Amino acid sequence: MLPPRPVVIALALLAFPTAAAAEEVPADFSPEYVDELVGFDDFTYDTDWIPADSPIQLRLIAHGGNTVTIAMPGDGVYDWDAGELHFEGAEGAGAFAVDVGFELNAKVRIDIFGIQAETDLLGPYDLAVISDATFTPYLLAGNPERPAQIADATGFVTIAEVPIVELGGIADGDLHIDAAIEVEGSLEGAQIEATVAAPSPQTEVFVTEYEARPLDAGPGPDPDPFAVTGTLTCHLKTAPTMIVKPTLVLEILFVEYEVADIEIPISLPEVDDDIVFDPILMEFARPEAPTPDTDTDGTDSDATTGDSDSSTSDSAGTTGDDSDTGTSGSGTGTGGPSTTDGDDTTAGPGDTGSGDTDSIGSVGESGMRGEEEGCGCQSGGDAGGLALALLVLPALLRRRGGRR
Repeated sequence: MLPPRPVVIALALLAFPTAAAAEEVPADFSPEYVDELVGFDDFTYDTDWIPADSPIQLRLIAHGGNTVTIAMPGDGVYDWDAGELHFEGAEGAGAFAVDVGFELNAKVRIDIFGIQAETDLLGPYDLAVISDATFTPYLLAGNPERPAQIADATGFVTIAEVPIVELGGIADGDLHIDAAIEVEGSLEGAQIEATVAAPSPQTEVFVTEYEARPLDAGPGPDPDPFAVTGTLTCHLKTAPTMIVKPTLVLEILFVEYEVADIEIPISLPEVDDDIVFDPILMEFARPEAPTPDTDTDGTDSDATTGDSDSSTSDSAGTTGDDSDTGTSGSGTGTGGPSTTDGDDTTAGPGDTGSGDTDSIGSVGESGMRGEEEGCGCQSGGDAGGLALALLVLPALLRRRGGRR
């Protein structure tokens, strides 16, 4: 009866161990980028007085800022077996966000029948739009989410409704200001540059997602850890726009005047540039060196030799209690009888094997000593013993089954 298949498989795995899996060590590589005002300190937009030839004019002054935030969480991974580096972005954890905020002032001026007046109607008023996109870093070529895109608009919202009373003592009315925000942007990874100083200067440029490139860490033990500096470069485009639509209604001397349906687009500075993230140092701990195999030594070899010699001595016809008596038997010639007396051997007449007898006796003694000294040792590693057990086990089980 054969043993169950799981037992055979388990014994085989123990007897013939497979090589260890590749040693891959991760290190954090999470570049971040924050730029207020998209590279500009600020912007100011002034419509001047509109309409130019109207007795009633409106002036809008806008001041805005724009913040772009990019986060690329992930790891650099060094394969110590292959001597290669690759990058793995955290799935769905990348972020591309635009936070747009504005301040808005509104002024009105009249010039009717020689009456001139100017006043502040509104301000300042904040209008902000937050838009973002998520993805898996690092948006290099081959990433199906490349480029990450933002396209957002708010629609018109009334941000101010101000009554105008006794403007110059001759007019009253209302001012309505509607505004909308449009934001368009795109982000894609261009490259990751990896540089090494030790054990030798090296530079590799990664332009494709998930690609592995060789970096030599040396045979060791230094450097430990293996230090690699990574620098991400991305291409960023942004085009935010604020659209302001004022409506002014005034009644002067029982005559109604209206300024309406005028859309004023205020384009923020567009960006179409490569941005370089701050370098990040990655450190990869060197794996421990394997412990040398010390299972095989001289003792095992001697024990094996001793066993072999002992067998030779036994097969030579040993009949005494010690090894000398045994070798005496193997050394008798074709002449007269030989006698054994203690440790000495006396050959009879015509004895032709006394020299051989002493030699064989020495081998027998050595074998016996080897057997005694090596009896507590294993000849070979654990894998050899398990392999032997694997070969013998089916035969024993078949014999046992036959007896039944």
